[in-house]
Amino acid sequence: MSKRARPAPQPARKSMVKTAELRDITPAERGRAMRTFFWILLAFVAGIGVIVATLAVQGKAARDYGQRVVQAVQATKPSENVSYAQKCTEALPGPLPRGILGCDVTVDRGKVSVVLQAEGDKQYRLGE
Repeated sequence: MSKRARPAPQPARKSMVKTAELRDITPAERGRAMRTFFWILLAFVAGIGVIVATLAVQGKAARDYGQRVVQAVQATKPSENVSYAQKCTEALPGPLPRGILGCDVTVDRGKVSVVLQAEGDKQYRLGE
């Protein structure tokens, strides 16, 4: 063994950090915390509901417009020997519904199909 002197043990220091005393939560505080939690939960669920309802309404408007375009093209009685494509605004004059970026009509051997490009990289396909 080495003959070096070992350091003398240091006396224990008192901690400089004060510890907080635990306190009791009263039933009134507990009730207030529960009500706050449920209000936050209700607001979250309501927000999700509003988002879902908005998307459903926008989707229905797009599908309704697509159906009107299909009916307008079918009213021209396209020949079964011809295939072509055109924009929806050529088949049914007027503005596109809100949220629709583009719309194409395709007639393939007399069968009409419509592809609507919506915001958020969504597509609606209608037709035969």
